[in-house]
Amino acid sequence: MAPAGAATSTASTRKRHLWSGTMEAVLALVQKHDRSGDGTLSFGEFASLMRSLDSSGFWTDKNLQATINSTGAARDGDRLHFEALIRGVYAKAGPAATAEYAAVRSDLKQMMDSPEWDDGSYAPLLIRLAWHSSGTFCKADGSGGSNGATMRHALEAGDPENAGLGKARELMDSIKQKYAWLSYSDLWILAAYVAIEHTGGPIIKFTGGRVDAIAEKAVAPGRLPEAEHGLTDGGMKVDSEGRIEGWEKLAAHIKGVFARMGLNDREAVALLCGGHVYGRCHTEHSGYAGAWVENPTMFSNEYAADMIEDKWLAVTHDTIMPDGGQVPEEVRPAPGKRQYIDLSKFEDDDDEEERTALNAPDATDFPPGRYICVTSWCNCRELPDTNSPILGRFVTDQRLSLLCVKVFGTAVRGFADCGGWVSIVASGGTPLFVREGDLDLKALTGRYRTVAKEGAPQFNSPTGDDATGMFNSGDEFDVSEVTLAQNGNQQGSLLGRCTSIEAWVLLYSPRQGLAAEHILKGYNGRPRRPIKSQSGHQMMLVSDMVLLWDEGFRKHLQAYADDEDLLKKDFGDAFKRLTELGCPWSKDNLGECKTSIPGSVAAAHSGCPFLASSAAA
Repeated sequence: MAPAGAATSTASTRKRHLWSGTMEAVLALVQKHDRSGDGTLSFGEFASLMRSLDSSGFWTDKNLQATINSTGAARDGDRLHFEALIRGVYAKAGPAATAEYAAVRSDLKQMMDSPEWDDGSYAPLLIRLAWHSSGTFCKADGSGGSNGATMRHALEAGDPENAGLGKARELMDSIKQKYAWLSYSDLWILAAYVAIEHTGGPIIKFTGGRVDAIAEKAVAPGRLPEAEHGLTDGGMKVDSEGRIEGWEKLAAHIKGVFARMGLNDREAVALLCGGHVYGRCHTEHSGYAGAWVENPTMFSNEYAADMIEDKWLAVTHDTIMPDGGQVPEEVRPAPGKRQYIDLSKFEDDDDEEERTALNAPDATDFPPGRYICVTSWCNCRELPDTNSPILGRFVTDQRLSLLCVKVFGTAVRGFADCGGWVSIVASGGTPLFVREGDLDLKALTGRYRTVAKEGAPQFNSPTGDDATGMFNSGDEFDVSEVTLAQNGNQQGSLLGRCTSIEAWVLLYSPRQGLAAEHILKGYNGRPRRPIKSQSGHQMMLVSDMVLLWDEGFRKHLQAYADDEDLLKKDFGDAFKRLTELGCPWSKDNLGECKTSIPGSVAAAHSGCPFLASSAAA
């Protein structure tokens, strides 16, 4: 008699044997059996292949059919799409898949941050791509959704709600070229998951196996939420609570969009609260303008909290603001469009004078050294003035080498080796960075870029007495050793030993400032430029505001405003469900699996009968 668990162990060994190679190798093997030349196999050919690979008797017609059902590989008649079959099975069963997907994730993370894009990050754009490619799903007929990446085709790409996403698809093309085995459908969703995780959001478990669809499967415009659907045409009539006339129809429209996909009000609010914390609107794409939150590149519950706590004003392109001026350009919609803007910037802060009257902290308490960020995020500015352009942002647990620290009013700010100023202590006394120790000179070695207009002088010795040459602005060089000059003309300065020219180069001087910035991977690999649209004004679409006005929506909005951890969990769950709608393994689309696999087995294995095959046999 076989010991308990023997069947499961045998099945696991079988899967390790069959799928032990790379996905490309397995696909190449199956392609040899593609006699039709159209990427399909008959059921008989598939059965023959599997039984030749594994003669144990496991691959009965029942288990073969269960595998086919779980991957969506069936075509018309008796033909099977073998690429879909292998991808679906491999994503769950292949040990090597973990390494291959890890490589894709690594490349996605490398390209995620860019000073050349909105707010310095592509993450919001990639999240929107996945959201919109998934948001076309229709529960009634199973059309649309992420399984197909049909936004690649003109009909769906031309949906006005998808304006601006061409850049996201272009970014994904470069990754796709490197990993040809990965479908666009899977890549778009994986990129969004990586983006959410990279920006402090929930970690979402990825399941692969989506298959790209032909143009005939593209979804016509009309399924994605519209920001002003049902509002009175062109009117700006508002009630006593500032709600634009017709908002009830818009709320019903939003509910209907999510209900069509099989999602409830709580999931809808979670998706909007978590999704609209990212990115901004652009008049050239949608006609709307501005970001929903102050920091649109990090996950938070700021969207929900600000919607409830702040005052909002309905505006058009020509609205006159309370200060007598025009709507700020950053949040000024195009002619004919309506949105809401946050009035916080237009109201006096009664507490500001009290805060600025506090005694400034003693600068000697914050000497140069290694500091760690202890707040959710902190701006890095070009100059110490809070009105100075933002170069980037640092987040919780990121470490910086601060070369000098100065007091500005009630704030303490430090200058980083990678360039820019950060607040160690905010004006109100809140600590943003905590000192961990003295400067680690070894940690300061690496690659540098000359940023001083006059260049970075070179010396024969670390005293900096006799200049022998100069790196011009923009030049990059490697430093193998860093020292703090103790005497000579450059006393108190940091100099780095550049072995390629056998000279010491000035990196930072207390008198002259930063001569060369330390290049940090993922931050300033390319020279950082000020992030655009930094006035701090925030906006909401009318379709956002209905979450505040509709009783069914508001209770969930309040819960997320009160509890960021709850939002993080619910957004992760809802986004995973959204991006798996219509996929063969999804609990929302078991399809034929319901008839070939016991319900208890399918549920226990997330709808993938291949993984449940030992239990089903």
